[in-house]
Order: sequence, then C-alpha cells, then structure tokens
Amino acid sequence: MDHNQMLVLALANVPTILTVLIGILLNNGRLNDLTGYVRSLDTRLTNLDNKLDTRFDLLLSKVVDVDNRLTRIEAQLHN
Repeated sequence: MDHNQMLVLALANVPTILTVLIGILLNNGRLNDLTGYVRSLDTRLTNLDNKLDTRFDLLLSKVVDVDNRLTRIEAQLHN
C-alpha cells in the first residue's frame, strides 16, 4: 500500500468516527435528562413518605386517645 491508499482509507473512516462520537454525545445528554428525572421523582417520593409518616403519627395518637377513653369507661363500669 502506498501513502495515497492509506490516506483514502483513513479519510473513509472519518464520517463513521464522527457519527459514533455524535451518537455518544447525544446519548450522554439523554442520560443526563434521565438522571434529572430520577432525582425529581426521588424528591417527590421523599416528600410523600414524610407526609405519610406525619399522617400515620396523627392516626396513631388518635388511636391511643380512643384506647385511653375506652379504658376509663371500662374502669367506671367495673366500679
């Protein structure tokens, strides 16, 4: 192979290499978009978990109040 043939072969691969590099860059951008979406979803789920914990604590305190009232009523009935 002479110098000209090697140059032609090298130049023939340039569009393929450029296409692959552009694809990698676009794919990386899409992955960054997905990462942002996952972080947003994680934040929303954390907020929901905090709300559910608050509601559960409130419900538990109401159940304890009802239990205390029932205990007092039972004690009064037995006297």
